[in-house]
Amino acid sequence: MDQQRKKIPFWKHIEELRKHVIHCLFAILISMVFLMKNKEIIFDNIIFGPAKKDFITYRFFKSLTNSFFGKDDHIYFNNLEIQNRKIFGQFNIYVSTCFIGGIILSFPYIIYELWIFIKPALYHEEKKYSVLILIIAMFLFTSGVLFGYFLLFPFLIHFGYSFRISDFPKNIFDLSDYISLITHSSLSMGIIFLFPFFIYFLTRMDLITYSFLKKYRKHAFLIILIIASAITPGDILSTIVVFIPLLFLYQCGVFISFYARSSYSSVSKKNKTS
Repeated sequence: MDQQRKKIPFWKHIEELRKHVIHCLFAILISMVFLMKNKEIIFDNIIFGPAKKDFITYRFFKSLTNSFFGKDDHIYFNNLEIQNRKIFGQFNIYVSTCFIGGIILSFPYIIYELWIFIKPALYHEEKKYSVLILIIAMFLFTSGVLFGYFLLFPFLIHFGYSFRISDFPKNIFDLSDYISLITHSSLSMGIIFLFPFFIYFLTRMDLITYSFLKKYRKHAFLIILIIASAITPGDILSTIVVFIPLLFLYQCGVFISFYARSSYSSVSKKNKTS
């Protein structure tokens, strides 16, 4: 029964958390080895996919612009030229990229381990909704990664390739810069898309409230616009592309904060009276 739950010493919590962290590290390691075994697919088809002119995002926007503005091929580039200038550059990129990919691939399991850790502290009514919350968290993270990979990153490299101070210099991108940009775009957007998930737990911990989010909504819009401008080249189109989903996530966070507070209050009253 919920009311019969025993208090566990703090060091027991640390020991339990250490066990779950080890499980997560093993999951990341296994995912990393899997990716390293399939490096041709990972790098040729996924990592360097946006560097090719026939990437799905470019084909989509090309057909879109052709439909509305007529044929305009000059805004799209040919295959990017990427070079490696370090002796162990490709090996280091190989290991680091597979490690980050391992984190992304094993994220559902990491979320599961987190749920197992916090599950004993939840009331029975909360446990019924916790699975749904974790599924939503997985969906948000995956959506963020896909958004960063298929939209944000192509906009970034297209801007980097198209912007020129002169026709004399030739744009040949460095391998480490390219990999850093694609991993940053994908992973950072995956984390940013978890904003409603973080809002839920911050509300439950009484660190943030629905009234606070609602009161400073206009200030949040300005901050979101600054963030969107900071993680994009700064042109209007790419800023809007990033700003709209971030704004939507904030609105979802406001609604989730209200729901989390009201549901927690009802659960607490119910358990006090039982």
